[in-house]
Amino acid sequence: MSLFSKNQFVLWPKSKTVEVYSNRKDQNTASFDLNLLKEQTDQDLQSLSFYLKKNKIKNVSVLLSDDLVVIRSFVYDSKISSIEKKELLSLSQAFINFPMEEDSLEYELVNDASKTTIRTTIYDLSKIKILKSNLARLKLKTSSFLPASVALCSLINSFYKQEYFLIFPQGTKHYLLVLAKGKDVYLSTCLKGDPLDIQKTVNYSNLYFSTVTKKIFLPRDNAPEIISTTKMEKTPFDQSQIAQNFHQAPNLPLPVLAIMVSPNDSNPDIINIMETENNNQSNSPPKKKNILPLIAVFVLTSALASVLIWYVLNRSDSTSSDQPESALAPTSVLEPTSVPLPTLAPIDKDLKISVLNATDINGQAGAFKAKLTELGFTDVAVGNSKESLTSNIIKTKKETLATFSAYFKDKLSDYFPADYQDSLEADSTYDLVFIVGTNLSQPSPSPSPVLEESNE
Repeated sequence: MSLFSKNQFVLWPKSKTVEVYSNRKDQNTASFDLNLLKEQTDQDLQSLSFYLKKNKIKNVSVLLSDDLVVIRSFVYDSKISSIEKKELLSLSQAFINFPMEEDSLEYELVNDASKTTIRTTIYDLSKIKILKSNLARLKLKTSSFLPASVALCSLINSFYKQEYFLIFPQGTKHYLLVLAKGKDVYLSTCLKGDPLDIQKTVNYSNLYFSTVTKKIFLPRDNAPEIISTTKMEKTPFDQSQIAQNFHQAPNLPLPVLAIMVSPNDSNPDIINIMETENNNQSNSPPKKKNILPLIAVFVLTSALASVLIWYVLNRSDSTSSDQPESALAPTSVLEPTSVPLPTLAPIDKDLKISVLNATDINGQAGAFKAKLTELGFTDVAVGNSKESLTSNIIKTKKETLATFSAYFKDKLSDYFPADYQDSLEADSTYDLVFIVGTNLSQPSPSPSPVLEESNE
């Protein structure tokens, strides 16, 4: 993996956008509605080209999403010293959905006492060639082309060396599942949906390692429900907090962060903090329910009932002496009716969103974009506002104001209190515009731990 020592720039092309990240303290991220995996005209590339020239970006490291690069491992029940690529191509056909040739494939042999594991990496060369062509037209030099799964595991290796699974969110109900040991990836696959059935993949781990792998890293926010008959040891991770632990900007995704940090920046404190917190939670005695309030309510209710019965009986005696029985009409008892609790209406996570920084604090829009990404939103552009504000504003279209305000007040009220305005035109390019006017780096009222582990 190529790493930089001074100015570092990472370009991450995706199917609908291309994102550029840097290790600068200000304006460290930009997003463009551009698909570099398809042939583009000079006019199409103009906005990205202008940004690169303005920021004097000439050399980048390129992240490849794992739909362009697939990693699989095969096992031989004997030691081998070589294997033909044609045989590996034949083995790989079952799970590759793009054309393959011998140049598409790289492999490594891993021998132990009784078997050989072949770790194979297969590239979608047709799309990568188009990508390289577009980068050349942008006059960009590339330091490396790195699969996102490999970058992720090189970062995990800085604080965890054993076998593990990792689930990384890639969009609304889209996830990357990786099986690795330290920095070495044995399997990567893109999954869709929620919940995710991972039992079949869990069983594969027993082929590569001596036992079934049970450790799994999951995003703390927006984590999918997983289905597995194997009892997994779950470790939630917080991307922004891990970035801060490495003294990097909190809005850097983990694969990008892996390129920004040095391979010598080992940070075992992350896993130590996690294990300490979970031990404290697991060793603490179960909380006993305080039944004193229930007893008090019962005693008070009984006393009121006794007074009411005494009053009714005495009133009945006095009334019966003055009035005939027919004059005493029975009273009806009204049954309490249950009021349904309001439910939060779901909203489309493919909304087109703009985040604008209206403060003099650099990186605010990028930090808030990371928060929206954690909630599952995938189409988020960032920039600077023309006006300077001291409060947050959320602009919507008139017909969606009620739905969006209810949703974001529930999800972001503590992190992003805002004034809601229905000032977007019906034909506006964006469905939502967030204008950041406050300092988002201030600590939240109840900060969450970096990593917290629970066994299910």
